Amino acid sequence: MTDIHSTDAVVLKSVDYSDTSLIVRLFTRDYGKMTVISKGARRSKRGLGGMLRPPNQLSITYRHRDNRDIQTLTACEYAARHPGLLTDMARSTAAMMAIEMLDKSVHEYDPQPLLYRLIAAFIAELGEADSDPTSLIHFYQLHLAVQLGFAPHLDRCVHCGKPLQTAVVESVAGHLSCPRCRPSGGQRLSRESLVYLRGLRSTHITDLVSLTVDKKASDAAGQFLMGHLFAHVEGLDKLKSLNFWQQVRP
Repeated sequence: MTDIHSTDAVVLKSVDYSDTSLIVRLFTRDYGKMTVISKGARRSKRGLGGMLRPPNQLSITYRHRDNRDIQTLTACEYAARHPGLLTDMARSTAAMMAIEMLDKSVHEYDPQPLLYRLIAAFIAELGEADSDPTSLIHFYQLHLAVQLGFAPHLDRCVHCGKPLQTAVVESVAGHLSCPRCRPSGGQRLSRESLVYLRGLRSTHITDLVSLTVDKKASDAAGQFLMGHLFAHVEGLDKLKSLNFWQQVRP
């Protein structure tokens, strides 16, 4: 049985197939991650080949068959366009890192509308000229962990339960301890880094400009967030875009 489905989607990956077609992995608003084939896309006069590349956000229609791993794309158009991502190396690299993290974090046909809202809002803000790519990627990493079910506990020591003024990161699980419970070993987070992380947790993505933090505290927070994701999502330590982001980030 064949059904026609329509939804919005973010392109995660696109691979050439034969001389004319593309195999495209998508994260859709309504159906989760899925793979489609776009026949003739590479020779399309409508520019489908460029449209079906990450991190573009599209409205798509496709033919779905339950017994197929790859569905057939029948139509697509831009759901939103963010030209600023194409002209700024840091922004485009941040977008690709977010896309790659999402791809490695979710399973096929597992709808997660809140995660879709997160990646769509992240890409939209990243395309704004006055936004800060670094705080945006930190926001995205934190809220990705929240939506995947392993939000870091930023307020109290995992051992004694007392409020954290500074913290020591326990590398295996990414937990935060107070210096009294873990007097040695592990990354240290200053009060400034903890305040910044809590701000990322409570501030809307469109208001991140209100957060002020020095580079040292921001870098430490980013290292913690990346390590926390590494501890919980298999394969994230092999992100192709991570080294490049560390070179081009503001």
